[in-house]
Amino acid sequence: MFEYEKIEPAIPGNHVDGWQKIRKKQWKYVKKSLGALNVKPGEAQHIKKTLYLLETPEFPNNQECSWLPDETIHPGNWLPAPMLGFFLCADQSEQAWKGIWDTYAQHGSDFDFYRDRFVQYVPHGYGPDENNQDPFGTFGGLEQRMLPYLIQSEVYTDDMFQMGRFEYRKVPWKSAHYTFAHIFSHISRAVDKDYFISPFTHAQWLHGLYVSCFSFDLNEDPEFDEESLHLYCQRLMNVLSSDADETFHPNHLKAARLLITILEDEGTPQWLRKIWADVRDGKRSV
Repeated sequence: MFEYEKIEPAIPGNHVDGWQKIRKKQWKYVKKSLGALNVKPGEAQHIKKTLYLLETPEFPNNQECSWLPDETIHPGNWLPAPMLGFFLCADQSEQAWKGIWDTYAQHGSDFDFYRDRFVQYVPHGYGPDENNQDPFGTFGGLEQRMLPYLIQSEVYTDDMFQMGRFEYRKVPWKSAHYTFAHIFSHISRAVDKDYFISPFTHAQWLHGLYVSCFSFDLNEDPEFDEESLHLYCQRLMNVLSSDADETFHPNHLKAARLLITILEDEGTPQWLRKIWADVRDGKRSV
């Protein structure tokens, strides 16, 4: 529904010259990121020694390597799976990622837990550096590639999908209203000077999911909160300021400006267009 520029990850794969040297310098970020995956400090040191700089992660055929169990070497089984394999496997090719997912999907355990942690931790990164920038985010720019695996539909649905003996929602939020509010809140928060948001926050790639919620009666939901929508619109007003390009990260500006385009589109529900127009035109403030 919407096309986005492909993010070049900050954490290099083995197709990048000098990737191991770069990764060594990035360990301070990676160690913090492992905390978002619920990895304990002792386990992090093990990961650093055995997986982090592994030159060629193997994807063995069990018939050829029956003496060596899959879970010891296949990135699809690096715990917590599949997140650790996506994050730290040196092979960043599409084929490797498909192998990681296919291996994990045979059992699919703990998917909800780590998807929830992804949504919770990705927006925050680990704060700005001395140049007031966050070059790494939470998963080094790989968040964009992780997202389609974690949210299995580009439009809102209550449908489930099967992994192993478990079923999971394709969309993590329990209603169209919560999905709409989550995306609106996170895109607008990224252009609020009172917050620091990672340059790779997940909401910036979810405009299609946001728009798909318009087919539901969002303003009839018992949890509908018009005051919050006015707040989100007020945050978006920062994008219209003359110093916006110098103040906010380009990723956040693109996401917020696209959201404004949606809010002014004739296909958007009239009640939502009015909320935005009232804030934009100074008829309502918070």
